[in-house]
Amino acid sequence: MKKIIAVFAAILVLAGPQAAAKKNAKPQIPVLEPMPMVYGDSTRTGIPYSKDPTVIRIGKEYYMYYSVPAYAKKLIPKDAAKEELGWNTAIARSKDLVNWTRVGALDLRDSKGKRIYGAVAPCVKVFDGKIHMFYQKMWEPAGHKNNIWHATSKDGLTFTNSYDEPIFIPEAEWCGTRSIDAEVYKVGKKMILMFATRDPKGKIQMLGMAEAPYKSDYGPGKWTLVSKDGPFLKPDYDWEGHCIEAPTVIKEGKFWYLFYAGAYNHEKQQIGLAVSSDGIHFDRINPGEPFFRSGEKDSWNAWESGHPGVFRDRDGQVYLFFQGKAKQKSNYFLSVCRVKFD
Repeated sequence: MKKIIAVFAAILVLAGPQAAAKKNAKPQIPVLEPMPMVYGDSTRTGIPYSKDPTVIRIGKEYYMYYSVPAYAKKLIPKDAAKEELGWNTAIARSKDLVNWTRVGALDLRDSKGKRIYGAVAPCVKVFDGKIHMFYQKMWEPAGHKNNIWHATSKDGLTFTNSYDEPIFIPEAEWCGTRSIDAEVYKVGKKMILMFATRDPKGKIQMLGMAEAPYKSDYGPGKWTLVSKDGPFLKPDYDWEGHCIEAPTVIKEGKFWYLFYAGAYNHEKQQIGLAVSSDGIHFDRINPGEPFFRSGEKDSWNAWESGHPGVFRDRDGQVYLFFQGKAKQKSNYFLSVCRVKFD
């Protein structure tokens, strides 16, 4: 009995400092390692133009979803319907996260099977045994332009709307009804939805938050606004200009890391970083400075490194995808960095 007590006491002594260290853990400042990927889709404009990347893994392959602009007049396909010509989402596939091949346009259907268009800035995640896509629509006759919708897929290529209406429209005095740039992640028994919205005058873009029960259908009526009294993050520093948008979140250890885009595209967008111990309340790391700046003069991303999309592979490695361009009025490419946590 004395031996058992002695061994147990020794275990407590050994575990004590480790437990204390975990309890007093501090957030890390991740390090970005650029990878040799610069991808541009020229199908619609004749020049590379790809924005708003989000990535998942299906089997041994990676799927990247991204926004593409309206067709240039000379490149409009024969017999194309009018609704096909505007902004939409495209899909590319890769086996190594560096070399990507365009698969085609997103095949999005309403609940009755009719093909629909205009989905952009998608957030695609795999959870609950399904592939989920939260997206905004550029064109919507019913007046729900720039609100968040939800669809699911079995193969990552064809998606079907869960509802033929937006799943979330913010209602608060501090913002309008705009909700774009969705990001979703799990905290406890809740699914958190981050979104970008604007002040009632439509000038300042900022971030709000809503929640729904985890494993619900994530449909209309399931989401409760968390940011009732104001945005949880708004542009406060010079480099953020008049805009914070494109939130993307990853949990590492005990902390949630939020990468976000600061400033509108024409204001020279760059990427910021905030951290949270509960997944709800976020504080900037190194306030006043972007975490990831635009590139050097004459580089492919000299004007912008923006709209991040974070992805964790099955081996635990984290990657940060982002868009960039060389000049204010220029084409758009996509690239990726390996994210290292010490």
